Amino acid sequence: MSDLIRETLKTYARTVQTNCREVMTRTARLAILVEDLLKYRDHYDTSIEGMDDRYQWIGPAYMLIEGERRYINAASGAHPVDDRVKRELRLYEYARPRLKDALDDLAYCDEMWFFTNETLASGWVDYTYIADNIHKIAQIDLTQIHTWKLVRLNWFDIVNPVNDPERKGAWSPFPFIDMYGQWIFSFHYPFYDGDQFKGAFVPHANIEPMLADSIYQSPEIMLAIHDDGTLVGLNEAAAGRFKLENYKARLWEDLVEKLTYVRHDLNLTRNAPEDFTWLVDGLRWQREFVLTIEGVNYRIVKERIPEIGLNLVAMPPI
Repeated sequence: MSDLIRETLKTYARTVQTNCREVMTRTARLAILVEDLLKYRDHYDTSIEGMDDRYQWIGPAYMLIEGERRYINAASGAHPVDDRVKRELRLYEYARPRLKDALDDLAYCDEMWFFTNETLASGWVDYTYIADNIHKIAQIDLTQIHTWKLVRLNWFDIVNPVNDPERKGAWSPFPFIDMYGQWIFSFHYPFYDGDQFKGAFVPHANIEPMLADSIYQSPEIMLAIHDDGTLVGLNEAAAGRFKLENYKARLWEDLVEKLTYVRHDLNLTRNAPEDFTWLVDGLRWQREFVLTIEGVNYRIVKERIPEIGLNLVAMPPI
């Protein structure tokens, strides 16, 4: 039985890992595309005539929002939206089809964005309700996006020349909840204007589709646990056996509450019976072991996805 479970876990892990690697590859290619736009900007029509008919002002932000899968090209207003900024936005419109191709091709991606260090943003989001909730966006001070530190770190800090001199990019160090309540990892990859650091791509890798293509398919008890102890998800068999706090999608108004929920409520070393602390400890250095949880012996089998630090764990009772 353990051999069958092991092979099943390997298959699940390959499914998720393949998509994570594709996110990395596609994002690097898109960064080169945007760098080429910047390098050859004089070859493109960046006339701003007619922009005001297509774009709208939302507070200090200047935004183009259109399409069923929302294409957004925007300046937050952190810097004055003058003709120079408008021409740069026009330039980024040329990246639109390639960004959409990447979003369409990546199985677990619902946002394909890049952000400049002047807080211009361009990309696609798979949330059809954004336009219907534009009044909520108007209540957000988008000029402060640099200070939000949504995962207690800044996208630009992660991949700036000092912290990422070899331009490898980096995944978020733990799973988190985005502005619209999506349960995600994000990948961060830098792009440059000549030799000057310009900004970062920040595509999503959504967790629920990952689990739907992996542990949710199994009748065995299976969990997904991050290296830091966060319970990323558990399947129906596991939910029927263990009373553990599991992610529930909703909108979060408060960033501190959202971070506390992820870092404390979902963490098996902080908000679960002590047996699960031993489980997390065992996963850090063993692929297979026996552990007693709530009076029952289980054979613990794991496959790790190193890109995002995620362990897929099977727990057949002995």
